[in-house]
Amino acid sequence: MYVGGITFIINKSFGCLQLIPEAQGLRLCYTPIVEGVEDTKSLGYLNLVLPLDAVGGLWTTARAFLYAVESLDENVILQGQEADGSSDILIKLYRDKPRGQHGRLSGEEVCWLRLVTGRSEEERRRIKLGPRDLLCLELACNSVLVLAGVAGSHKPKLQTPPA
Repeated sequence: MYVGGITFIINKSFGCLQLIPEAQGLRLCYTPIVEGVEDTKSLGYLNLVLPLDAVGGLWTTARAFLYAVESLDENVILQGQEADGSSDILIKLYRDKPRGQHGRLSGEEVCWLRLVTGRSEEERRRIKLGPRDLLCLELACNSVLVLAGVAGSHKPKLQTPPA
């Protein structure tokens, strides 16, 4: 049986982020826009799958930010392989400090998605997220969870802290 999917797109003047739900996780494909043209050969190009175990946290944080409720940032670190010399990858969903009275949310805080794959400026992408963009992220994560449920690709395990 075919289980279709939707690609969610967050377009900015400097780049395009495609969110592609898959049964194994959320594919993030970021293509920089150089001189008005998408350039997959540019240093900032990124195509990776956020593992299924990390999607739930991103989903709940996106929902919290979308509905302006208290929530901490979401940080996902994918460790690089020393053998091939690849660096760690940071995926961070966060928002500006609360602007309301007594440190409470005012609803005017700006939300950001940061994708860091290296030390150069091109490898440190920071995308300002509006409500539509947060909704795309939330729906993309939700679609991953549905696809994983249908495919049976998620095998939940108890996460225990290191000794």
